[in-house]
Amino acid sequence: MKKIIFTLTLIIAVKANAQDLKISTEIKEAMNLIDTNTFRSHVAFLADDKLKGRLPGTEGYQTAVDYVVDQYKRIGLQPGGDNNEFTQKLFIRKSLVNNSSSFAVLKDKNNNIDSLSFARDFMPVPHPLIENVSAEGQLVFAGYGVEIPGVYSDYDGIDVKGKFVVVVNGAPPGLISTLTAHFSNPGNKMNTAFTKGAIGIVIVNATARPGANLNPTIQSNTTINPGKTAAYGMGFTGNLQAVVNGSSYLFKKIFLNSGKNAEQVLADLKNGKPSSFNLPYSISVAYKTTYTDFESYNVVAVIPGSDKVLKNEYVVHSAHLDHVGIGKAVNGDSIYNGAHDNASGVASLLEIAKLYKSSGAKPKRSVLIVMVTGEEMGLIGSSYFAANPTVPKTSIVANVNTDMPTVIAPLLSIVPLGAEHSSIMDHVKFAAGYLSLEIEKDPEPEQNRFVRSDQYSFVKNGIPALHIKYGTKSNIPGFDLTGFVKQWRAKYYHQAADGIDGIFNYAAAKTYIQLNFLISFSIAQNKQRPEWNAGDQFGTKQ
Repeated sequence: MKKIIFTLTLIIAVKANAQDLKISTEIKEAMNLIDTNTFRSHVAFLADDKLKGRLPGTEGYQTAVDYVVDQYKRIGLQPGGDNNEFTQKLFIRKSLVNNSSSFAVLKDKNNNIDSLSFARDFMPVPHPLIENVSAEGQLVFAGYGVEIPGVYSDYDGIDVKGKFVVVVNGAPPGLISTLTAHFSNPGNKMNTAFTKGAIGIVIVNATARPGANLNPTIQSNTTINPGKTAAYGMGFTGNLQAVVNGSSYLFKKIFLNSGKNAEQVLADLKNGKPSSFNLPYSISVAYKTTYTDFESYNVVAVIPGSDKVLKNEYVVHSAHLDHVGIGKAVNGDSIYNGAHDNASGVASLLEIAKLYKSSGAKPKRSVLIVMVTGEEMGLIGSSYFAANPTVPKTSIVANVNTDMPTVIAPLLSIVPLGAEHSSIMDHVKFAAGYLSLEIEKDPEPEQNRFVRSDQYSFVKNGIPALHIKYGTKSNIPGFDLTGFVKQWRAKYYHQAADGIDGIFNYAAAKTYIQLNFLISFSIAQNKQRPEWNAGDQFGTKQ
């Protein structure tokens, strides 16, 4: 099979062109009057040590919820949550594997048994629905575990019904960064295996040293609300009987007596050639999962639309309110405040909401301002909201997500992750052009950023979405902004150093707020709702 080259044809024009939108004098003035001191005060409050890192299920997170509700009221927003309130309640289940209970063996065709070593060879993933897992099945190798209809399949020519699928990390070559991230996502591999009839999956990092990628304390999180559509984050949805992470040592072991060369198989996959076949072993897996359930909240407000028809449709602004809580002490500081991640995103949305109200902007469509919980736990809150929104699901036309804007240098160019899949790109072009910002492709596709933030939850539910990230353009000759951001990220990302006293460029924050406002306002004013590009992979999720 030839190496796949998969690209997307961007829709350059929509029926009602976003570039035709006129921005009133009142809106221009309000945009210019965005107060960066207020932005800073929001960040300072949410990143204060008193909130102890805003971990869901803690008093600190509840303080953040109360703060956002109070700000919604001050701005003059209407409740958009459950029962005419500002909150949407959900229950988060933290699942933890009981290490001592974990058991796995390989069995060959002659019934010879090879016991596998916990943490060196394998690591089971907590099952969110079954406390005592016990599963057995024939092993089948299915490459990356990817199926792209009409383009690529690791499942052609194999039958995995009732079996365990073995897949490797990553995705086929030739994909754009958003699709690489999507098809590399373990949750996507699990769901594909399930739809093919597999009962279990072994996901292998085939190049890491034995045990290097296996954490002996594995936990997962999901929502368990009774009577609601099941909604999960990026991981195990509970549909398979068992999920196991495997080491490179296990990978080599299961290739013994297979008649296949493991190194050649990996080389073929990297060149876009699927390689799938039966393996000469079955696997038996058993382990126990313990659960802890707790309440958490999304915080939802609505700005009603002005058009008698379009007001029944919604543009969703989202940002995650949570962070990671208290962690390992660094220089005596163990509170991971999350000033950039994502107090700055929450502050941006509060200022966008205020901009809608202060400017007199009357969007034709309604606008939802949604602060979600559990992003750091695997996109839990956004997954729940996207599957169980507080408005009719079919009425949501787009999601504009804000996560760690990284406003640490002048904002001169942007990367609209996800916009290339739909006509949302036209609205980005309008907003970026208005602010004289350049649009770039993803400069770090290896980061898989598209599936690591809340817009992915909306995309998985068939809703066009995007996430604006910083670009690479600098106004300082010879300055390597990409290298600077990498150094900054190493020091601040998910670290105790991410506090209000870190690096902030407040002029960039103002531009970022203006940009995201203009994108949502453009979508809200356009009679044509955003559409997926013809033949787009995500367009089939509806």
